[in-house]
Amino acid sequence: MAFDPRDPYDAAALYDMWLNCSRCPTSFDYEPGGDIDLDYYHRIGQQARVENWAVLPARSQGDELMFNVLCPVCADRLGVSGCDGRMELAAPVIDQICRAMRLAS
Repeated sequence: MAFDPRDPYDAAALYDMWLNCSRCPTSFDYEPGGDIDLDYYHRIGQQARVENWAVLPARSQGDELMFNVLCPVCADRLGVSGCDGRMELAAPVIDQICRAMRLAS
């Protein structure tokens, strides 16, 4: 399966570059090696999903895209689970980053 800009996990991994918990200093530690391309961010996002990180799309504030990202400990403490669905539309900024990465490769 490939990078899906409507998947909150893929989009958050790409937008944040790595996933950082919104509530504590925990960062998702994932270095799969290989090229840093859309597949790389897809692997990060999907591994975070497997490891029970919660990634929830949040409202944009102005032009800023936001995600609520919670490590497994914070997600459990707050009784939150991740988003199993897809966002209705890919955020324009995610589409722009994807286009730029494809042009650069």
